[in-house]
Amino acid sequence: MRQPLVSLLVLSALCSYGAAAPLGVHLRTTLPSPQPVGASIGLTPRLENVSKGMLVFRYSVSVNGGPFRIIRDFSQQRDFTWAPELYEHAATVRVTARNNESKETAQDEMRFQILSRIKGKALVVTPSAHPLIALFSAPPCAAGTRFRVAFHADGEEVITRTSAQPCGGSVSSNIWVAGMRSDTEYRLRPEWETGANVKSGDSAPFHTGLLDGDTAPVSVSVRYAGGSAASNPVLVYSATALGGGKRPFATDLQGRVIWSLPTTDMLTRVLPGGHFLAIGEGQNSVNSTKDEQLLRELDLTGNIVRETNAGRVAEQLESHGIHSDCRIGGKECVSGFHHEAVRLPNGHTLVIAGMERMMPAGTQGSKDPVDILGDIIVDLDEEFQVANVWKEYEQLDITRKSVFDAKCKTGGGGCPPVLLAPEAYGWTHSNSLNYIPSTGDFLVSIPEQDWIVKVDWKNGKGSGKILWRLGKGGDFKAEAKDPSPWFSYAHDVGFEPADSNTLTLMDDNHFNHGKDNKIQSRAQVWTLDEQNLKATLSYSADLGGYSICCGTMQTLKGGGYSSVAGWIDPASPHGRAVEVDKDGKTVFAIELEGVIAYRTFRLSDMYSHPVK
Repeated sequence: MRQPLVSLLVLSALCSYGAAAPLGVHLRTTLPSPQPVGASIGLTPRLENVSKGMLVFRYSVSVNGGPFRIIRDFSQQRDFTWAPELYEHAATVRVTARNNESKETAQDEMRFQILSRIKGKALVVTPSAHPLIALFSAPPCAAGTRFRVAFHADGEEVITRTSAQPCGGSVSSNIWVAGMRSDTEYRLRPEWETGANVKSGDSAPFHTGLLDGDTAPVSVSVRYAGGSAASNPVLVYSATALGGGKRPFATDLQGRVIWSLPTTDMLTRVLPGGHFLAIGEGQNSVNSTKDEQLLRELDLTGNIVRETNAGRVAEQLESHGIHSDCRIGGKECVSGFHHEAVRLPNGHTLVIAGMERMMPAGTQGSKDPVDILGDIIVDLDEEFQVANVWKEYEQLDITRKSVFDAKCKTGGGGCPPVLLAPEAYGWTHSNSLNYIPSTGDFLVSIPEQDWIVKVDWKNGKGSGKILWRLGKGGDFKAEAKDPSPWFSYAHDVGFEPADSNTLTLMDDNHFNHGKDNKIQSRAQVWTLDEQNLKATLSYSADLGGYSICCGTMQTLKGGGYSSVAGWIDPASPHGRAVEVDKDGKTVFAIELEGVIAYRTFRLSDMYSHPVK
């Protein structure tokens, strides 16, 4: 009996020794708790008992005991800079680590206290990490009142105001003040709105910092006629450079820089209250691809409000019938985000993602099996989690090839990454979305088909079918004096006002320019009769240059339109932002040198937003 017992004990010890300890994670911060309002906190995980496999990390935050909200979904990027809410509160920060191979997870939480900057009743103005932005803090104000900040440069009468935010009753009021020029003395004062009444407080001084010089040179080439009053006096540029390195920025209408984004992310849309949607480069949750992988919501200082990535979205799309396998030999792949993300009234976000599929020989005239690059439109909820998806492959004719015979490679031609083959047929190149509030449907601009299509979406409950196709070879009859009215590579498509039948767009005008190189890109307005499928070209204005890509079209408050020809010269890229009046005359123009202006946005201030 003794020998079997000893053997059993040895075996038991060996089994215990061989059992791997579980994955562990411990959250570390760059600053201790507590910290004042406005502080940014670096988060990093310390791991233990790590086994073979790719590790990814998710960060979530709970405020005052509320539900946890994802601020960055699973990503290979370990570190995260957390920007707490701008009021005093108790937060709990959670990090979740996951091993993609073993599927093992671990998590850790840390409590963190955010304190008021207010001592007594005195106002506090604090410089931020951004040289042109100040944090303005004021004592608590009564619930039902709204708080804002008015500011102006010393010696100037023009006053700018932040957006108004509800008072929190027992917590201080804090606002990022943005829209100021560099190295300039400003006066900032608080204002409280109660109904129609506005009460002002004493002003406080603030001197802005110096710029680093890493924004594109701009110059005003056409100035307003004497006495003209410009509406929407702020210009935000979604600027990028061929080699990277340039970043979005904003100027006044004299071309003076009043804001810049600290990162090179590409802005797709301006949101209310000084937030932006942006697509950028970075790590995802499943592979080594970095091009066009990130979707972010950012604030004025460049802080990340929330973030997801194409790999994480692809993981969630498995339940929607998309099995992404992004490698040579794979059959389909969600390769990256590109061109567009828009915010919906319910807080959801629609984003365009590239979708590759390997198709058999003969598809679109190919002699061999071919990688066809189309798109999907992904509906993300308030935490950037997949809620639904619309698939072009299910609604468009796969045999109708690109009208420009486009070919795509990673990093070229404005295409998302190409991962299933060395080259893909650029079938659709979707570049613009526009949501229709009254029906819950949306428009998609699909320039490689030269169409704008309306999708029966009904806030995710529709059939997904295409209701109509606008453009050459589509469903509408064009009524126009112009012998060649149809757009060719349309950008920034949308109804203005929302729910109207007035459609605005910027037309690169590739087809007509190909026949006559003197023909320029143009800003167009179409009036649609959807019932009778008639499209009337009610406005068309040349932009003073031919743009090989990119562009914006926006109706201005005071009448007229703002547009941009984003890439005028292939050899020496520059953009031209133009304001045209109701007669098509250019009344204002500003030139951007050395960058591509993907889009521009004319705003009243850094807190307002366009219709589309």
